[in-house]
Amino acid sequence: MEGEGSNGDTEKGAPSSIIGEISRPARMSSVAELVEFVSSVERKEGLSDGRIDEVEVAVREALRTIIQAAAEGQSGDITITCRHDHWGKLMVTIEDRGDAFNILLADVVFQGEENPVDEKRRASARLIKKMIDNIEQKRVDATNVLTFVVSPALRTKH
Repeated sequence: MEGEGSNGDTEKGAPSSIIGEISRPARMSSVAELVEFVSSVERKEGLSDGRIDEVEVAVREALRTIIQAAAEGQSGDITITCRHDHWGKLMVTIEDRGDAFNILLADVVFQGEENPVDEKRRASARLIKKMIDNIEQKRVDATNVLTFVVSPALRTKH
């Protein structure tokens, strides 16, 4: 795996450890390779096939939405980093340097606003929230940072 590395500290309270990292151009043609990277990490982590499928759906939707909403026409990369958090849980972080965009608000209509988001983005946001337990979105130093904390438990019934 590209950029693979780990400091071995996954005990509770220990610093987070990077499992692997990949960067590819922010283009639709990169989506399949980026999703496969995350899936390969999940397989090594021992997640069930069903859970891997769910996370693949969420990562694919997130990447497509990011490319369409924030990175379209940009020349930058999307970077995915997989790591263990301080408690040993798998974290998948997706970073891009495109326009500021919060995927978690794509399905929210604020009081007094008309529907500002198209239905495709709204459906993507809902699907991602359905598949992932804990999601965080922030903007740091002109970078959109989307983090999924992936639990091993299935979110949907197959």
